[in-house]
Amino acid sequence: MATFFLDAPSLVYRAFFALPKTLTDDHGNSVNAVRGFMDMVTTLIVQRHPDEVVSVFDADWRPQFRVDAYPGYKSERSEDPPELPPQFDIIAEVLDAAGMVRAETPGLEADDVIATLVCDVDGDDRAVVVTGDRDLICLVRDPHVKVLFPVKGTKEMSELDEAAVQEKYGIPARLYSEFAMLRGDSSDGLPGVPGVGPKTAVTLLTKYGSIDGIYANLPELSERHRKAFEGAFDYLVSMETVVELVRDAEVVATERHEPDEDLLRELGDKHNLGSSVGRLLHALRSER
Repeated sequence: MATFFLDAPSLVYRAFFALPKTLTDDHGNSVNAVRGFMDMVTTLIVQRHPDEVVSVFDADWRPQFRVDAYPGYKSERSEDPPELPPQFDIIAEVLDAAGMVRAETPGLEADDVIATLVCDVDGDDRAVVVTGDRDLICLVRDPHVKVLFPVKGTKEMSELDEAAVQEKYGIPARLYSEFAMLRGDSSDGLPGVPGVGPKTAVTLLTKYGSIDGIYANLPELSERHRKAFEGAFDYLVSMETVVELVRDAEVVATERHEPDEDLLRELGDKHNLGSSVGRLLHALRSER
């Protein structure tokens, strides 16, 4: 069984910025992200034929325990455009009417929920994580978990298994979180270790196997890198909380059911979702 876990915030943001905000309902409210997300889901169903699709959302995009560990976490991110937040509620309505599963965990990000849902996948089951967020690369695990990155929406996607991660980043997927801690991530407000860019991070992790391995061998490092790691010790300790994903979240999910076609069409008319509703319905019928 192949289950697709959608990093919904990531896909919704892509849809919002890819389509004009002038796509509105009769009251002038933007619905571009709704329509874009619906079309992404439809394309996945039609082209990839998943057995199940689970859309995972942030209950908290900046959890307090991560801020407590490192106050700079996402602290400089700008506010969402005012046209975007209300569209998440409409997307939830559409998914519920379509009978598709929504999942989240109070106080946690979508990444944590996805990590929890895929961590026990085994046997003949397969999990496919659809995201534009590199943080989820650490979940790749052959043959059970792979990641799909949108290139041109979900029509063209980059597929990452363990070999592809190794080729692209120079490290095994299991070390991606530690790689991110060393390199930093400006989008999340994480500076990384001074003087340690991607190439140096790969070199050190390859040689020493982990951040702990690097610290166990500090005398072998160049003076510049040794001093950098000595100064970054507290930072890297905090990153264990900030960057590492929660894998035992208490997930709250809706139940899958048959689409309520009348309600879907009603929502389509109410929010001016155009042909997106029809395409989604046709895809759902074809897969059932």
